Amino acid sequence: MEVRTLTNSKQIAEQATIQSFLNCYLRETGHFFEKKMDDELRVRIGGAESEIEKIISCPLAHQNIELIVPIHTWSLTGRHLLNDPVFYKMTDHNELLELDYVTLVSLITKELMIEQSMVGAEDELILRVILSCRNIKRYIEGRIEDAVSLSDTDFHFIEAEQSLLLGHLLHPTPKSKQGITEIEELIFSPELKGEFQLHYFSADPSLVLEDSSISQQASEIVKDELQRDDFVDHEWMSKYENRVLIPIHPLQARDLMERSKVKESIAKGTLEYLGTIGPKYTATSSFRTLYNKNSDYMLKFSVPVKITNSLRANLQKELDRGVEVARLMETELGDYLRKSFPCFNIVEDPAYLNIDFGDGETSGFDVVIRKNPFKGVAGQQASLIAGLCQDHAFGGNSRIRAIIEEIAVKENRTLEDISLDWFERYMNVVVDPILSLYHQYGIAVEAHQQNSVIQLEDGYPERFYYRDNQGYYYCESKADQLVKLLPDLNRKSQTICADEVAEERLRYYFFFNHLFGLVNGFGVSGLVGEGELLRSLRVRLEKQLEESGNSSSLLKSLLEESELPCKANLLTRFHDMDELVGSLETQSVYTKIANPLVQGVELVNGK
Repeated sequence: MEVRTLTNSKQIAEQATIQSFLNCYLRETGHFFEKKMDDELRVRIGGAESEIEKIISCPLAHQNIELIVPIHTWSLTGRHLLNDPVFYKMTDHNELLELDYVTLVSLITKELMIEQSMVGAEDELILRVILSCRNIKRYIEGRIEDAVSLSDTDFHFIEAEQSLLLGHLLHPTPKSKQGITEIEELIFSPELKGEFQLHYFSADPSLVLEDSSISQQASEIVKDELQRDDFVDHEWMSKYENRVLIPIHPLQARDLMERSKVKESIAKGTLEYLGTIGPKYTATSSFRTLYNKNSDYMLKFSVPVKITNSLRANLQKELDRGVEVARLMETELGDYLRKSFPCFNIVEDPAYLNIDFGDGETSGFDVVIRKNPFKGVAGQQASLIAGLCQDHAFGGNSRIRAIIEEIAVKENRTLEDISLDWFERYMNVVVDPILSLYHQYGIAVEAHQQNSVIQLEDGYPERFYYRDNQGYYYCESKADQLVKLLPDLNRKSQTICADEVAEERLRYYFFFNHLFGLVNGFGVSGLVGEGELLRSLRVRLEKQLEESGNSSSLLKSLLEESELPCKANLLTRFHDMDELVGSLETQSVYTKIANPLVQGVELVNGK
C-alpha cells in the first residue's frame, strides 16, 4: 500500500475538503454539464489524462466564472472522485487557474448568496470549512502510525469508530468543531484516540430526574459501574449512599461550573462537584458517546461544542424517546423483530439521568445510558458503515476493499462475485428488517452510515446494530397500533409525525446516505460496478413492494420516481440551520436530486 508522507498532510486535507464540498454543490444544485477535453486543459493536466473519466463544467453565471472539474471516477450514486487539480477561469478569458479550497468555497458561497438574495451567510460557512480542513490535517498528522492499520481486516469496534479521519464524505464541513481547543482535541476527539476520566457531581435526589426501562434505575447503574473499578475507594463512595452521582463529560463540566443555577445549588449543598473519578473512557465516532471496553454501558452526554451543523445537546424528549423505544422492545414488537430477524438489533438506551432546576430550561446534566453490545471481545469485527466506506486518508485501500480481497483469495473467486454475494447478505441482515419495521409498525429509523454498525463473520455481514435515541419517527397512520403496545407512547418523546415526514427521513438516511453510500464505497474502490449493486437493490425492493400488496408509497417512490427529495448538507449549512432544534419538518433543507435506482440503472441498461 502506498502511504503518503506527512509533508503532504496539508495537501491531503485540502484535496479532501475540495472533494466533499464540490460534490455537495454538484449534487444539490445540478449546475454542471459535461465538457470536452480541450488543448489547454490537456496541457495543464499533463500525463494524468488517462486517469480522467470525464470533464465537467460548473458555470457560476452571476460571477462570469467557470469551474472546470476533471473527474477520476464518475459515480451513479452522486459522490464522484475528483482529479487534482480543479481549475477555474473567467468566461471571457481562456487562462486556466488552479483552485485552492478557500477560493473554491468563496466562489461557490458567493454564487449561492447572489442566487438566493442572502446577505451575511458567507463568514460562518467559510469559517467552518477552514476549521474542518485544519482538523483533517491535524488528524492525518496524528494518525500517521496507523496508516496501514486503517484498512486492516482484523479490527475492533472502537478502532472502526475512531477511523473516520475525513468524516462524512458528502458534507461541506465534515470535521468542523467550534468550542474546543487544539489541546482538548488531543484528549477528547475520536480521531486522535484520547482517553480520559469523567467528572462527577453529587446531587440531592430532590433535584434528580431519571427513568429506566430495566430493573435498575440510572442512578444505581452509575454507582455499580463505579464500584466495579478497582481504583475507586468504596469507603469514599459510602459517604454518598443517599446522594445521586452524576457523570459528566469533562468539556461539559467546565461549562456547568460557570452557570448561575449550578453555583447556587452548590452553595445550598444540593449539588457538589467531586472532580474526576473512575475508569477512562474514549470517544466513539459521535464524539459525545463514550466507550469503555470493560463496561456494560456506553454514556452519551451533552457537550458545549458545535460539530458540523449542530450544538451537541441531549434534549429531554430524546432522553424519554430512548427509554420509550427500549420499552417498545419489551412488547410484541421486540418479539417480532427477534423472531423474524434474529441478526437485527436495536442498541437500547434504557435509562437516563438529569437534573431538574424547576425552571423549564435544559440543565446540561443529562446523560444517556446506552447498552454496550461491543464490550471486550464482543466488539471484534464490528464497524460502523462509514468506517467501511471511508476513503483511505493515506492513499491505501478502503476497509471494504481489503475485506473483499481477503475473501476472494480465501474462496478463489472474483472480487465482483464476492461483492455481489456480500451485498445480498447485507440486504438480508439490514434492508429486510428495517423495511419490515416501517411497513408493519410504522417506525422509521434514522439509519445513516454513522448510526449503523455491521458485525462481520468470515468477512461477511452477520449481525446489524442500529443506535440513536434521536432517530426514530412514528407514522401517524400506525400510531394507534403502537399506543396499544405502549399506552404512554409519545407523551414525552414527541416522536409521532406525518407519514410523509417519516417516509422522507427514512428515504434519505437509510437509502441515500446509507445504502447508496455503501454502493459508492464498493464502486469507487473498484470492486464492482455501482449499477450491478443498484440492480440487486431494485430486485429486493420490487419483491418487498409485491409483498406489501403494491401499497408502499416509499417503495414506489424509490422504484418509479426519477428525482427524489434528499437532504442538502451544503444548503443546510449555508442557511446555518441546527438540525437538532426546531420541528421535524424544518430542521434541514431538502432538494430534489437524481434517483440512482431509476436514473442510474437506466444509464447502465443503456436507456
